[in-house]
Amino acid sequence: MADWKSLLDSEFDLFQPIHLAQNLVRIASVSRTKGEIEIARYISNYFIDRGIKVEWQEVEEGRANIIAEVEGSLGEGPCLVLNGHLDTVPVGSGWTFPPLGGQIVGNLLYGRGACDMKGALAAMMYAAYLVSLFSHSLYGKLKLVFVVDEEQDNIGMKEWITTYQKSGEQVDFALVGEPTGLNVSLGHRGVAAYRVSIKGKSCHVGIAEEGQNAIYPTCSIIRKLEEENQKLKEFNDLDLGCPSLQVGLIKGGVSPNVVPETCQFEVDVRTLPDFSLDRLREIIQEAIITVQRERREDFPYQIDQSIPLLPPVKISRELKGIEILAKTIHDVPGEIPIFAPFPASCEASFLFQAGIPTAIFGPGRITEAHTANEFVSTTQVVGASRIYALLALRFLGND
Repeated sequence: MADWKSLLDSEFDLFQPIHLAQNLVRIASVSRTKGEIEIARYISNYFIDRGIKVEWQEVEEGRANIIAEVEGSLGEGPCLVLNGHLDTVPVGSGWTFPPLGGQIVGNLLYGRGACDMKGALAAMMYAAYLVSLFSHSLYGKLKLVFVVDEEQDNIGMKEWITTYQKSGEQVDFALVGEPTGLNVSLGHRGVAAYRVSIKGKSCHVGIAEEGQNAIYPTCSIIRKLEEENQKLKEFNDLDLGCPSLQVGLIKGGVSPNVVPETCQFEVDVRTLPDFSLDRLREIIQEAIITVQRERREDFPYQIDQSIPLLPPVKISRELKGIEILAKTIHDVPGEIPIFAPFPASCEASFLFQAGIPTAIFGPGRITEAHTANEFVSTTQVVGASRIYALLALRFLGND
């Protein structure tokens, strides 16, 4: 059996993934802008220059996924996918570092997308190159699936999933490189949203008693939902976290001198495999009914789902891919395998729904994503690249 760690260490250049991450950050690839195609070209050229097979999968005019493959020369075997997204959120304001400068201070690389998730893209790119050096001793294939539109409507991932399901190909294990701080996340909570509309009766505020103010019961309902959200902590899943209800938007009234006839608010909901979307909707409805009873007001209301459910994902720690990943993290100096919930959602859900066992693992912390002065630790980018490469060698090397 090959000593993949020693072989990898003999080839690894720690400056390469850092340099790649800097270059990616310097390309503005805000979702649904021409920058998406620019970063796709850069990544394609990187693979072409190193003799790695790459596919340009057009999703829309001027928008493309990049699919790279390293095939083992020993024939059929397992298929490992490393997934990331090409797009970022807008740069925004409040920066003290150049948002497209790729500047490194200490061991932190600053710039939009550094954490979410160009550090991971760079780590995966360099890992694929390293794996290609040993393709003569490998079975199966390593696929890198880099998609557009993750920050919007996921059309890039949906396009790739459609193609994958038609191909008859089987992926045995996948990693999504979202920022987990190099902790292993076995999935994420499901996410959806509800819009709640409360109906009152408008009139002049001078005769407010003739109307019915829709904002007042709405405030009581929101306070009740805050209480219910605290109770949901009883249902904590060690691998995913707690189900939750969070009010993120409220609209009501037309003028200070008019009793408001309507008030709306939207609730972000997070589900678990054993705590369904229907249960969360029932909690919202029960909160409304409780407020009606307490206020002795039979006001009309409506609950509509405003964002469709992205289902929760959870895989077993006993999977071969997780076992190899944990061993690989342990073997990289300074890294201890830690399993921790990923608090956001990501495209792991789409991969999981397509029958692909998927975990989340990448450099950076989710607390830095989408912020001014976004950064990623260069130490973690290097660590991630070593782990991705060693995982692939062991997964495809019949380890």
